[in-house]
Amino acid sequence: MSEFSFSIYGFPVRIYEIVLPRRIVSRIIDIIEESFPIEACGILLGTIKGKVARVEHVESLDNILGSSRAFWFDERDWMQKIIEGKRKGYRYIGLFHSHFREDAMPSLSDRHRMLECPGEVWLIVAYKPYMKPSFTAWRIDDWGSSILKLKILIE
Repeated sequence: MSEFSFSIYGFPVRIYEIVLPRRIVSRIIDIIEESFPIEACGILLGTIKGKVARVEHVESLDNILGSSRAFWFDERDWMQKIIEGKRKGYRYIGLFHSHFREDAMPSLSDRHRMLECPGEVWLIVAYKPYMKPSFTAWRIDDWGSSILKLKILIE
Protein backbone atom coordinates (compact mmCIF):
# COMPACT_ATOMS: atom_id res chain seq x y z
CA MET A 1 0.00 0.00 0.00
CA SER A 2 1.34 3.45 -0.87
CA GLU A 3 2.00 6.18 1.69
CA PHE A 4 -0.92 8.25 0.35
CA SER A 5 -4.43 7.36 -0.65
CA PHE A 6 -6.52 9.31 -3.11
CA SER A 7 -9.56 10.93 -1.63
CA ILE A 8 -12.68 12.70 -2.78
CA TYR A 9 -10.56 15.83 -3.06
CA GLY A 10 -8.87 14.39 -6.16
CA PHE A 11 -5.32 14.24 -4.80
CA PRO A 12 -3.49 12.86 -1.77
CA VAL A 13 -4.54 14.86 1.28
CA ARG A 14 -4.92 14.19 4.97
CA ILE A 15 -6.57 16.84 7.09
CA TYR A 16 -5.62 16.98 10.76
CA GLU A 17 -7.02 20.36 11.79
CA ILE A 18 -10.21 22.29 11.04
CA VAL A 19 -10.41 26.08 11.40
CA LEU A 20 -13.93 27.39 12.02
CA PRO A 21 -14.39 31.16 11.93
CA ARG A 22 -16.98 32.33 14.48
CA ARG A 23 -19.35 33.44 11.69
CA ILE A 24 -19.32 29.85 10.36
CA VAL A 25 -19.99 28.46 13.85
CA SER A 26 -22.95 30.88 14.12
CA ARG A 27 -24.29 29.84 10.72
CA ILE A 28 -24.07 26.13 11.59
CA ILE A 29 -25.90 26.75 14.88
CA ASP A 30 -28.58 28.73 12.99
CA ILE A 31 -29.09 25.79 10.60
CA ILE A 32 -29.33 23.37 13.54
CA GLU A 33 -31.82 25.55 15.40
CA GLU A 34 -33.97 25.93 12.26
CA SER A 35 -34.28 22.15 11.88
CA PHE A 36 -34.65 21.24 15.58
CA PRO A 37 -35.73 18.62 16.64
CA ILE A 38 -34.75 17.01 13.30
CA GLU A 39 -31.01 16.34 12.92
CA ALA A 40 -29.50 19.03 10.72
CA CYS A 41 -26.88 18.36 8.08
CA GLY A 42 -24.88 20.21 5.46
CA ILE A 43 -21.57 20.56 3.67
CA LEU A 44 -18.35 22.29 4.65
CA LEU A 45 -16.56 24.28 1.94
CA GLY A 46 -13.37 26.31 2.11
CA THR A 47 -9.62 26.04 1.65
CA ILE A 48 -7.11 23.29 2.35
CA LYS A 49 -3.48 24.18 2.97
CA GLY A 50 -1.20 21.37 3.99
CA LYS A 51 -2.94 19.46 6.77
CA VAL A 52 -5.31 22.30 7.72
CA ALA A 53 -8.79 22.93 6.33
CA ARG A 54 -10.40 26.32 6.84
CA VAL A 55 -14.19 26.37 6.50
CA GLU A 56 -15.27 29.51 4.63
CA HIS A 57 -18.81 28.55 3.64
CA VAL A 58 -21.50 26.04 4.65
CA GLU A 59 -24.58 24.87 2.81
CA SER A 60 -27.46 23.09 4.49
CA LEU A 61 -28.89 19.84 3.15
CA ASP A 62 -32.39 18.49 3.81
CA ASN A 63 -32.45 15.52 6.18
CA ILE A 64 -34.54 13.20 4.02
CA LEU A 65 -34.99 10.81 6.97
CA GLY A 66 -36.80 13.51 8.95
CA SER A 67 -35.39 11.96 12.13
CA SER A 68 -34.10 13.35 15.41
CA ARG A 69 -31.73 10.37 15.72
CA ALA A 70 -30.34 9.92 12.20
CA PHE A 71 -29.75 11.83 8.99
CA TRP A 72 -29.12 11.41 5.31
CA PHE A 73 -29.57 13.59 2.26
CA ASP A 74 -30.25 13.46 -1.45
CA GLU A 75 -26.88 12.67 -3.05
CA ARG A 76 -27.75 14.73 -6.15
CA ASP A 77 -28.37 17.79 -3.95
CA TRP A 78 -25.08 17.12 -2.13
CA MET A 79 -23.14 16.90 -5.41
CA GLN A 80 -24.85 20.00 -6.84
CA LYS A 81 -23.87 22.06 -3.80
CA ILE A 82 -20.29 20.80 -4.01
CA ILE A 83 -20.13 21.75 -7.71
CA GLU A 84 -21.60 25.21 -6.97
CA GLY A 85 -19.01 25.66 -4.21
CA LYS A 86 -16.17 24.71 -6.56
CA ARG A 87 -17.43 27.29 -9.08
CA LYS A 88 -17.15 29.90 -6.31
CA GLY A 89 -13.56 28.86 -5.65
CA TYR A 90 -14.13 26.67 -2.58
CA ARG A 91 -12.93 23.14 -1.99
CA TYR A 92 -15.10 20.44 -0.52
CA ILE A 93 -14.01 19.59 3.04
CA GLY A 94 -16.80 17.39 4.31
CA LEU A 95 -20.12 17.21 6.14
CA PHE A 96 -21.58 18.56 9.34
CA HIS A 97 -24.54 17.28 11.29
CA SER A 98 -26.12 17.61 14.70
CA HIS A 99 -26.68 15.21 17.55
CA PHE A 100 -29.34 16.20 20.05
CA ARG A 101 -27.47 14.98 23.09
CA GLU A 102 -24.56 16.10 25.27
CA ASP A 103 -21.72 14.40 23.39
CA ALA A 104 -20.51 14.89 19.83
CA MET A 105 -19.21 11.36 19.32
CA PRO A 106 -19.89 9.63 15.99
CA SER A 107 -22.57 6.98 16.16
CA LEU A 108 -22.06 3.53 14.68
CA SER A 109 -24.08 4.55 11.61
CA ASP A 110 -21.95 7.72 11.30
CA ARG A 111 -18.79 5.58 11.25
CA HIS A 112 -20.24 3.28 8.60
CA ARG A 113 -21.24 6.25 6.44
CA MET A 114 -17.79 7.84 6.84
CA LEU A 115 -16.33 4.85 5.01
CA GLU A 116 -18.31 5.77 1.89
CA CYS A 117 -16.08 8.81 1.28
CA PRO A 118 -12.65 8.14 2.79
CA GLY A 119 -10.81 11.28 3.82
CA GLU A 120 -13.98 13.34 4.13
CA VAL A 121 -14.23 15.36 7.35
CA TRP A 122 -17.30 14.87 9.53
CA LEU A 123 -18.04 17.73 11.90
CA ILE A 124 -20.50 16.69 14.61
CA VAL A 125 -22.28 19.27 16.76
CA ALA A 126 -23.83 18.18 20.06
CA TYR A 127 -26.77 20.51 20.51
CA LYS A 128 -29.54 20.87 23.04
CA PRO A 129 -31.54 24.07 23.49
CA TYR A 130 -30.17 26.28 26.26
CA MET A 131 -26.86 24.38 26.40
CA LYS A 132 -23.55 25.41 24.89
CA PRO A 133 -23.00 23.35 21.71
CA SER A 134 -19.87 21.21 21.47
CA PHE A 135 -18.02 20.39 18.26
CA THR A 136 -15.88 17.43 17.24
CA ALA A 137 -14.39 16.57 13.84
CA TRP A 138 -13.51 13.12 12.55
CA ARG A 139 -11.97 11.37 9.54
CA ILE A 140 -11.52 7.81 8.31
CA ASP A 141 -9.01 7.29 5.50
CA ASP A 142 -9.89 3.79 4.31
CA TRP A 143 -11.33 0.43 5.34
CA GLY A 144 -8.14 -0.50 7.20
CA SER A 145 -7.90 2.75 9.17
CA SER A 146 -9.27 3.63 12.55
CA ILE A 147 -11.29 6.77 13.10
CA LEU A 148 -9.19 9.88 13.76
CA LYS A 149 -10.32 12.83 15.87
CA LEU A 150 -9.22 16.13 14.35
CA LYS A 151 -8.18 19.31 16.09
CA ILE A 152 -10.71 22.17 15.86
CA LEU A 153 -9.71 25.81 16.09
CA ILE A 154 -12.55 28.34 16.48
CA GLU A 155 -11.46 31.91 15.70
